Amino acid sequence: MTIEYRIPDLLGFVEEYRKPLNPHFDTLDAGFQKWVEEASFLSASHKKAWKYSELPLLVARTFPTADAAQLHVCLESLMMFLILEQLTDPPATSEVSRKWAAEFVDAFQVPAEGAQKKEGPAAILQHLGNKVLAALDRPYRAGYIASNILSAEGVVQEALDREKYSESNPIPVHSYLDTRRKSLGALPFHELALWIWKLDMLEEPVLKNAHIQVMVQAGLDMGLLANDLYSYRKEYLEDGATHNFVNVAMHDPATSLKVGETQAAIDYTAGEFTAALTRFKEHKKLLTFAEDGDMDLAANVERYCELMMDSVAGNIEWSVACKRYSLFPDEAARKAGIVKI
Repeated sequence: MTIEYRIPDLLGFVEEYRKPLNPHFDTLDAGFQKWVEEASFLSASHKKAWKYSELPLLVARTFPTADAAQLHVCLESLMMFLILEQLTDPPATSEVSRKWAAEFVDAFQVPAEGAQKKEGPAAILQHLGNKVLAALDRPYRAGYIASNILSAEGVVQEALDREKYSESNPIPVHSYLDTRRKSLGALPFHELALWIWKLDMLEEPVLKNAHIQVMVQAGLDMGLLANDLYSYRKEYLEDGATHNFVNVAMHDPATSLKVGETQAAIDYTAGEFTAALTRFKEHKKLLTFAEDGDMDLAANVERYCELMMDSVAGNIEWSVACKRYSLFPDEAARKAGIVKI
């Protein structure tokens, strides 16, 4: 049986936020491909998966104005998260996920003198984590580490949710969103962008502003909803897309969708994306830093809003083009948005 559905043109919704590809992409990609080829600890199938992930394209889209050194740090951070994802994806249990989440978090700590040397993936995580932290200026390290701890917590919660919920006991949409906002891995991107743009004026009272908090959540929602739309085909072929917003929405009575109504669920997901975009824009208009007279702070907040949308638009640009999802053979197909399973 063939399932056919149409994904609305999300890039059209965020057209005003799109930027050119980072000019350092080609160099970054060449280095990444070389690293994968020379990684003796990766099997042939894992090397293929790593290449298909096209991580350099994702960071080059997400950080369009970063310099070459900054872009490389962002890539190493994303590589760490991909390792964590691969180690905790199904059929990994919650116990296994906890183990690797702990290793992931520990990788951001300086090893104690005399500590036992790590091996395998834990050693790679430690190596990459130490490199990323060494590159970050001190004011940005704590926020970056905290964001990765939240991401690790989300990954563990996803494993717990897989064990708790089932076809007969589906996870509610609100519970799924609470976890996915963390497990998406976008929060560290926000912290890296603060570092790249040197927005050290954005201290906690500013970041805790009620309107900015709504905007951050809206940005995370746009990221996860877009990612789930574009990854639905891949996940459906792998495990029925049981932990994907499209499927979750179909099984939650609160949405009024019916199981099997794929196009309706796709449209519902796209509608939630546009609703999140509207929330983002509405709350941005309610910020009063400029009216309060602090023009430097207002400019930094404006840049922070911009970087949040860099993450959203960049993720979509990557999703429609990457081999990991392989949805559209050409630009015409992408504009039509037709996907077949």
